[in-house]
Amino acid sequence: MNFNNKNFIIHIGLHKTGSTFIQKHLNLIQDKNYKLFILDEFCELLVDYLEDPNEIKKNNIYNIINSTKENEIVISSEGIFGHHYNGFVDVNRRFELLENLFNNIKYILCFREPSSITYSSYLGLLINVDHKIKFEDYINKEISDLHKKLKIHSLPRTTKNVGTNYKIFNYNEIFRNYLDIQNRVLFIEFEKFFKDKDVSKLKKFIGVNIDFDFYQKENYVPKNIIYLQFYNNLLIFKFIKILLINLFKLFNKIISGIDILFLVVNLIEFFNKFIPKKYYDKYPQKIQKLLAEIKNYHSKNYIEFKKKLNSNLHIFFDSSL
Repeated sequence: MNFNNKNFIIHIGLHKTGSTFIQKHLNLIQDKNYKLFILDEFCELLVDYLEDPNEIKKNNIYNIINSTKENEIVISSEGIFGHHYNGFVDVNRRFELLENLFNNIKYILCFREPSSITYSSYLGLLINVDHKIKFEDYINKEISDLHKKLKIHSLPRTTKNVGTNYKIFNYNEIFRNYLDIQNRVLFIEFEKFFKDKDVSKLKKFIGVNIDFDFYQKENYVPKNIIYLQFYNNLLIFKFIKILLINLFKLFNKIISGIDILFLVVNLIEFFNKFIPKKYYDKYPQKIQKLLAEIKNYHSKNYIEFKKKLNSNLHIFFDSSL
């Protein structure tokens, strides 16, 4: 549908690639020609439509866009691209739906070295959903089972519904459609973006100046949270953890999940002072070995993928230089 010369910039993901940081700064745009839809009800409607399209949802989207006076439309939700919890099974269909839904689309697509994005998503799960799930179980779900979960956005985040397979992060496959239209896509490699802190290509792509503050940390995950796997097997640790959480709640010292996170992290640090490292460090060492195997598995594909990118357009470490 033609929206009377409206232009669309859609930041579509991936999860765990600095999305919260980018969204926070997109929200700073104050240009009167720009309309922002950042993780709001419109984004929920759009993601719902991409998962389960029908004419009613499409018309609701059209009505919202038609009622928007601004010509530059910025949309941001990492749920738009697809999800590793269902093995990215529907990314091609989502792309076709987006292309048919809007006109003049430009995409911002962030990615990350496969072992790094896999581990980051695991830590997020470990903190927010399941403190007991093991990394080796999280990364080895059957791909055929993942593909059955088409409506992943509406599924509750329970142990039964989460998990992935490390093999799905082949960007040559899941980004195929976007690689074919590189003039309309800004690919951003997480590692390059946050190392160089150069936002010139991003600001040019969006068409408006934004002041980025790289000293602000979003979704910070303390490294020693990984020791929670070990300490959850100690009755004394679990007893003290539950006792402290309940006491802090009683005195209104705990307001959010972040408060609980830092309470647990401080408790881990306390226990680490008295327990020899050779005991609590066994599991992280096992994870590091698995991460090395994942990195090796994807190494060739990852290099091949980045060779397809135009270094003049995108933000990434160019191995050919």
